[in-house]
Amino acid sequence: MIQFFNNEDTVGSASIYEAHITFNKSMLKYFEFAYRVRIGIDKEESKVYIFMINKDYALSGEIPQSSLLPVSTSKTYARVCSRAMVEYICSCFNLSIEKKSFLKFDAIYDEKIKAIVLNMKGEKK
Repeated sequence: MIQFFNNEDTVGSASIYEAHITFNKSMLKYFEFAYRVRIGIDKEESKVYIFMINKDYALSGEIPQSSLLPVSTSKTYARVCSRAMVEYICSCFNLSIEKKSFLKFDAIYDEKIKAIVLNMKGEKK
């Protein structure tokens, strides 16, 4: 049976720096309508979930503003900046990020829950 390559099925990556997370170009399309993001952590499964929140929902008052983080995008990447968020992720998974360095992890989009999922079990080299 022939299976065809589909660029949509590729695994993206997320690089965690000391004050932000940067997503590569293959993840950029999921941020198209994102006004803010909300980060969820599952320590048992070693996963970080990034939920894209549109402007209407972000401003509706249903989600505490303190749990929403701004997202910036360019033609080649998307970035979520928050030193406190990175410190929290690092403390949850016993990670350490040196200054001017980063850790890289696989990132996939889970269509079922509508979130980007970072697999924290294995750092990419």
